[in-house]
Amino acid sequence: MSAARTTAPSPRRPRRARTAGLAAAALLLSAAAPLAFADAVDTSRPHTIVVGAPRGFAPSERLDARRTGRSAARLPFPAREAWRKQLRGGIDAAPLADAAGDLLLTLTVPEVVKLGADGRERWRVRIGDSAPLAPAVLTSDGTLALITSSGVAVGLTPAGSVRFAVPLGLRGRDADVTPLALDDGGLVAALGRSLVELAADGTVRARAEIADRATGALLAGPEGTLVTTESGAVLTWRPPGAPRRLGSLGGVPRRGAALADARTLLAVVDARRLVALDLPTGTAGVRAGAAFSALDGPPAIGAGGVAVVLSTTGLLLGVNASGDLAFRVAIDRPPPGSPPADAGLSGFFGPVDAKPSPPVVIDRTGRVGFVRAGGRAGVVEADGNVSIAAERVCSAPVAVIPAGEERMAIACRDGTVVMLAR
Repeated sequence: MSAARTTAPSPRRPRRARTAGLAAAALLLSAAAPLAFADAVDTSRPHTIVVGAPRGFAPSERLDARRTGRSAARLPFPAREAWRKQLRGGIDAAPLADAAGDLLLTLTVPEVVKLGADGRERWRVRIGDSAPLAPAVLTSDGTLALITSSGVAVGLTPAGSVRFAVPLGLRGRDADVTPLALDDGGLVAALGRSLVELAADGTVRARAEIADRATGALLAGPEGTLVTTESGAVLTWRPPGAPRRLGSLGGVPRRGAALADARTLLAVVDARRLVALDLPTGTAGVRAGAAFSALDGPPAIGAGGVAVVLSTTGLLLGVNASGDLAFRVAIDRPPPGSPPADAGLSGFFGPVDAKPSPPVVIDRTGRVGFVRAGGRAGVVEADGNVSIAAERVCSAPVAVIPAGEERMAIACRDGTVVMLAR
């Protein structure tokens, strides 16, 4: 009897232990709560997580995770203005277009606006006290994710409600690199010399430091996230491993790069050279250079890996993997009395616009959509024919994106949004 009393547990003891454990867990949860603001998950109910590539006509800057600028939807030809909208607030970042053709725009004030495919404002949401410096991105489940200039990651649902707002603990003024949506619903962001990976609910799941400031846009590479830096270095990062250097572009890819295929990264470097980096070997080579004046990057990637760029003198160039010209079309003309840039070029001729222009987009048929720095907008057919939708769609265009089948949207710095259609 005495042995039984010594070894047998009291019937009340487990309840006291469970009570103590629950109290300790409650203390831990309350202590952790200030670290992140995100939707809580109710474990008593089914929770659906959507994975896969984000859906939409332009779910991220340069249309996809490889930043190819290649549209699955046809661009309009001939291109005509369908509607025009003037927003209250300026635009510095490329807009997005979801699967319904609705436009999502981050403004220079801390607000996000959703425009329907008909140009009507669906909703407008304030995102705190700071606007984002870089374009937003749509994640796998349709969440609009962005990083504000105060270093807060914000996620908005398709209806415009705040899904999460997570302080990243980093300087927001360095948040000028376009984040990357991951196929598992997460997100990778770069702030200066710091890389941060977020889960689908906005919680931080990995961090890393790099030697130089990131620049341009993060890309989906064959071995993880590709990062271009201000020194020209190209890194790859896949947590929990550390970032690893793959090679150098030999200059500054100020506006980012594009992944032409599983091993070739293309970038306009120092605004003068189209450079290809072979990722497995780290070898870089120049495909096009100073013969075409300054180049507007990053390139769009057409069929067969042809890189398509505009020069500031108004030449639309297609450069193949050997560095040869697959095509060239002149869409500008020197002022009267000045010699032409190349008398043998085909295409529409208009006034020369020597300022940098937004990067072009290309569709599956080879049509190229463009908007020049001075506001001329249009579409070039694969055979070199040009349709000019407007000589001056606005005074300072920011980006051109596909926004539906045979629809193309242009966002302007003054808050003007123009939809072009056939």
